[in-house]
Amino acid sequence: MRQKVILCILLCLTMALEGFSQVSVSGKVSDDTGVGLPGVNVIVKGTMMGTLTDSNGSYVLQNVPGGSKAVLVYSFVGFDSQEVLVGNQTVINVILKEEVSEIDEVVVVAYGTSRKKDLTGSISTVDGNLIAKQANSTITRALEGAVPGLQVAAVDGQPGLDMGIRLRGIGTASQNNSNALVVIDGVPAQHDNPLSTINAKDIESVTVLKDASSTALYGSRGANGVVVITTKKGKSGDAKISFEGRWGVNQVGPYQYDKINKPEDIYEFAWLAIYNSVRYGVDGSGISKNYTTNLKNPNMSHEDAATFASSHLFDYTGSTTKFTRNALGNWMLYNVPGAVYTPTGSGATASATMSGAYLVNTDGQLNPDAELLYNDYYDKYVLENRFRQEYNLSARGGNDKTDYFFSLGYLEDPSYIRGSQFGRYSGRANVNAQLYDWIKVGTNVAYSWRETQSSATRYGRNPGSATANPFRYINGHNQLTQLYAHDKNGNYIYENGEKKVHVFAGDTYSPLGLTTTSYGSTNILYMLDTDKDIRKSSDIVTRSYAEIKLMKDLLFTTNLGLEKYHETRTRYWNSKTGQAAGTGAFGKSYQNVTILNTQQLLNYTRAFDKHQVNAMAGHEFNKYFLENLNYNSAYELIPGFVSFANFVGRYTGGTFSSPGGSEAKNAMESYLGRVNYIFDERYYAEASLRYDGSSKFKKAENRWGTFWSLGGGWRITGESFMEGTKGWLDNLKLRASYGVIGNQNGIGNYSGYLTWGYGATYAQTTAGNGIPASLTLSQGSFPNDELTWENTHTFDAGLDFSLFKRVYGTIDFYNKLNVNAMWDQPIALSLGQASLLRNSAKIQNRGIELEVNVDIIKKKDVFWTVALNGSHFTTVLKKVPPGVGSAALDGNWTATADAWAIAGSGTSSGVTYLRGIDKDYYNLYIFKYAGVDENSGLPLFYHKVTEEDHTKNLFKEMPVGSDAKTTNYSIASRYEVGSAIPDWIGGFTTTFRYKNFDFTGMLAYQLGGKFYSTEYGNGMYRSDAIGGTLSAELIGNTWTPDNTNAKFPMAMYGNTYGDGSTFGSWLYTDMALFNASYLNVKNLTLGYNLPEVLLQKYKISNLRLYVSADNLYMLTSHSGIDPRMSLVGGFDVGAYAYPSMRTISFGVNLDF
Repeated sequence: MRQKVILCILLCLTMALEGFSQVSVSGKVSDDTGVGLPGVNVIVKGTMMGTLTDSNGSYVLQNVPGGSKAVLVYSFVGFDSQEVLVGNQTVINVILKEEVSEIDEVVVVAYGTSRKKDLTGSISTVDGNLIAKQANSTITRALEGAVPGLQVAAVDGQPGLDMGIRLRGIGTASQNNSNALVVIDGVPAQHDNPLSTINAKDIESVTVLKDASSTALYGSRGANGVVVITTKKGKSGDAKISFEGRWGVNQVGPYQYDKINKPEDIYEFAWLAIYNSVRYGVDGSGISKNYTTNLKNPNMSHEDAATFASSHLFDYTGSTTKFTRNALGNWMLYNVPGAVYTPTGSGATASATMSGAYLVNTDGQLNPDAELLYNDYYDKYVLENRFRQEYNLSARGGNDKTDYFFSLGYLEDPSYIRGSQFGRYSGRANVNAQLYDWIKVGTNVAYSWRETQSSATRYGRNPGSATANPFRYINGHNQLTQLYAHDKNGNYIYENGEKKVHVFAGDTYSPLGLTTTSYGSTNILYMLDTDKDIRKSSDIVTRSYAEIKLMKDLLFTTNLGLEKYHETRTRYWNSKTGQAAGTGAFGKSYQNVTILNTQQLLNYTRAFDKHQVNAMAGHEFNKYFLENLNYNSAYELIPGFVSFANFVGRYTGGTFSSPGGSEAKNAMESYLGRVNYIFDERYYAEASLRYDGSSKFKKAENRWGTFWSLGGGWRITGESFMEGTKGWLDNLKLRASYGVIGNQNGIGNYSGYLTWGYGATYAQTTAGNGIPASLTLSQGSFPNDELTWENTHTFDAGLDFSLFKRVYGTIDFYNKLNVNAMWDQPIALSLGQASLLRNSAKIQNRGIELEVNVDIIKKKDVFWTVALNGSHFTTVLKKVPPGVGSAALDGNWTATADAWAIAGSGTSSGVTYLRGIDKDYYNLYIFKYAGVDENSGLPLFYHKVTEEDHTKNLFKEMPVGSDAKTTNYSIASRYEVGSAIPDWIGGFTTTFRYKNFDFTGMLAYQLGGKFYSTEYGNGMYRSDAIGGTLSAELIGNTWTPDNTNAKFPMAMYGNTYGDGSTFGSWLYTDMALFNASYLNVKNLTLGYNLPEVLLQKYKISNLRLYVSADNLYMLTSHSGIDPRMSLVGGFDVGAYAYPSMRTISFGVNLDF
């Protein structure tokens, strides 16, 4: 027995020594043609030991640690790495395969996949890794500048809401009809904010389809382009478990305005406005009259006016004899030694005249002895740094029979303002199984729980002056108004141990009299913390399929997509302060959406000799059903208790939806087919056909539409006469396509039917019981049964090229003509309305696109690549129905800006564009500022001289049609001031890797175009409104007799139309019309991968640490503006808009 034990011990020691013995290995590394590869890196996995192959591809490794258990790793730039177990081998020869080139890349197309080299259409792709590096709650923000021709826009920075996506400009008459189609794992998205339901870490790739050849199979939904989202699935190989944690700070983005917010600057500017008003105002009014001032014949001397302005800084309102509190609101933020305050006015608007010492001396400068007591402007407290966190866990693997991908995610993404945040839990399971050689099945199930809290305003995402809009306080409030109340000595006033918020008149002490209230007499902090607009959404999205191999070349696929969305929206306005003070308001809505999509596809694939044929025939059915239930009430019993039981009001509930419900449904059935043919990898042909039938149309002849495309390609480098270019020209391919694609975005579910509305009126008494007092019945709009699909005829020609296996590029030209665009056509008023939507217009959209990727350095330890894209397009009207146009405008007509719901923008109420045949569709048409009149200090406006002017003895010295300048704004003329559409849009991406360090930079840019800022035009340039927020540009830049080169007119207190920016509702000049160019630093990420040798003993395959900055910086033509808020010139963006946020974060990627 003892001998056996000793023998076993010796045997184990022998085996152990064998495992740890060292051997020598040699061999050769070649490519797939047998040519040796010099410089290949051969390393023993998990160690620092390695070598490089020589000029013939040979190598020798002496004393390999680990012996037969060692694993050698062979790697070389441009080739796939290989791992080989040494075992009992002493000679190991390896053949490395080239990495899949860009042109061999497989991309997702309509109802299938294709090699990029075989495409006849215009397609761009976005790598999922680039999307995952960005900290966004919706990937729409990551798409900005990612591919040529794609634009995104949103009027606000609310996290959790998708931006609007537009491809190749607007191809229809309405913004709401121009949305690109989003397809997620093969099924078109049909619910609001579909991309905010998806965890960006679950996305494998994004494919953008732009021309007829690539989009025709989407038929009536493809005319505006298609964005195809493909989520991750399993891969053959060992299980890989990945974890990512990301922590950071959300803060206001780089869009803050240069405001006059320093107290000394506000007071000095107010002094100047009062000085000019009292010295140059007409007839003792303090303002201009009959479009002139008393500049040439002042009302008083400089000395007297200066003394007056210093004395009456707070109580001058336009009269030199009657004084009361003015727009400064009695806000005295300084202690002025020696000052005497003589009361003026009476009651709540009383103020005081200063003497003895002034806050602003008679030289217009702040008294140097004045002591600043406090300055708590709103920005410091309302704009916060908020903690953001994100966690993702995934598992991926498989074998030759089954593969799987599972993921879990959590995101907490609060905005930098209170009352605005987004949270999401997400999970995904994607499993595919090859049951037999002839059948494969799979399912992809995703669940997300989203909670989106938006600012609780009554006007949604574009709220303007709504009391609940925090940006009204930040950018529209008197900048002297303090957030917190202060006492006589400038100390905070406390209530219940907390700082008291200044809300009501006199909450803050002033020696002048009662200080004015906050905006709307609202406690903004309480309102932001208490009022609610919360959407809680439970989303289930499933995709299931079965593939059955009927014959060698014939494959049948059946797909089932089912989506269920349940959203509960809770809205609450408190009863203590704000927009429902005294009553409170409560609203609740429940929405269920069900989407069913089924597809049956038959694919035939055959390759023989030099021929390749692929044919597909399919059927698709789609059904959409929505049901909605609303409730509202008011008069809360317990403040802040948000519950049905706490509200006792009937027939009332703020502006929330009244009790009731609604349903909507539609269905579409489609037949589709596609044929691809390739000869000798040189000549390509493709044809697609789709036949759509929609329930939206009443008449059978309008219900079905046919959409098609033809495409072809020629790989020029495949020709024998191109043999001499093989050393530098890898690929040169010419392609073209033409087709007719549809658009049904602007068609309502029941547009062809006469609809009726019914309801009731109730007796609103204390003892009301809800029994209707009377019934109401109303007829809907005139039946629009002639409306049908829009048809867009699309031509695209492109050139794909590759040079030196380093430079890859694409150039495209396209022309899109919507031959039956929907237009509000004038009809007889006897029909009950002035216009009716008809397919009676033509709109042309054409442009060019460029995309270039360059691998600048491709070495083992250093890799650097850059990608640049750009596009230019125009949108022109080609036809409108009879009755449109005005003789006074040479057959042209004016139009307003329309809303884009998905981007949150609204409509303009005034003239915005001048439109006509062959004119740019977004041809801006507004008044023009002409500088300052040196005889009055008033703004000048351009006026187009007419025959009528000459008959009135006006501008007789100037010929008809010339441009005159006048202070009379009532005769100012509108001018065409340029297109809102930019000249060039695009993006830039670079990736740099040095050993274990990696860096990625993503930028987006826009050149040209126009953006009008309502913020400036109707606010910050209003130099007469000293109680509002004013632009810092005004300081030292308003006209005076000593500053005649100033940009802005003379500042005069209360001279309403004397600022040169506006002279009435929606009567704006180009003073606030800015160049829409910008450069946005979307993302910068720096990472470091820890050496593998340090991780082996912990069984960690990779550990990466990184820092990242999103939306870091934006260079624009003017401070405060963000041209991405609007793609049509800015007139659809209200004042006091909500800028997007910047995120700075740190993260860790961990793989097992």
